[in-house]
Amino acid sequence: MKITKYPQSNFLIEDQKKRILIDPGYLTFENYPEDDFGDLEAVLITHQHKDHLDIERVKNLVGSEIPLYTNNDVASLFESSNIEIAKVKQGEEFEVAGFKIEPINIPHCKLLYCRKEGKTLAATDIVPGKKVCKSHPDLVPEEIAGPPNTGFVVNNIFFHPGDGIEIDGLKVANAAIPITGPTINYDRAWKFAESLEAKRVIPMHYSNPRFPADPNEFIKHKLAGVEVIVLKDGAPTKIS
Repeated sequence: MKITKYPQSNFLIEDQKKRILIDPGYLTFENYPEDDFGDLEAVLITHQHKDHLDIERVKNLVGSEIPLYTNNDVASLFESSNIEIAKVKQGEEFEVAGFKIEPINIPHCKLLYCRKEGKTLAATDIVPGKKVCKSHPDLVPEEIAGPPNTGFVVNNIFFHPGDGIEIDGLKVANAAIPITGPTINYDRAWKFAESLEAKRVIPMHYSNPRFPADPNEFIKHKLAGVEVIVLKDGAPTKIS
């Protein structure tokens, strides 16, 4: 199975000349045209955040023929469109174009909330690299729950957790791991990889300059026996 990484958490997965796409967000389309992905069999979305879902570009990608697989929360954003929505459920495996896919409900990492602003902080509200509110940098933000987040296990060998960073009971050989975010750091990312018993880790979710991270620094903390595959945007690797 061939996997190509695109900005943030966007992956193109290919097998037997079939392709599915996971989490194409706005950071992808700042650098790549829609036709870069070729003919798609399906698009999978983990959660509603714009760095994982560029709604208008996804509408263009799927049209009325390519199914979009996602959770109820994301599906509600497409209610007025004519695209085919397949609402997934925890543990109910489905098959598309030969890919066997299992949806996994995994909590989104905690978000940051500024009491003075009275709102959840978007990436643009945060001081780059400091994870505090631009308007109130002297206050420590509260941590609150994120939106519903659905990870996907593909062909029993690759796990894309969206912005999830903690789950019990799941074991998988290959995993894309978010290495930075509002409440994600290298230590938490490695604890997540360890809990999965992953043998190969592909770092992701470091394209947003508001949350700077270096996958090569992430490697320095690596676990014994784990291979870290750092992919430049647009670069592929094969896994089995």
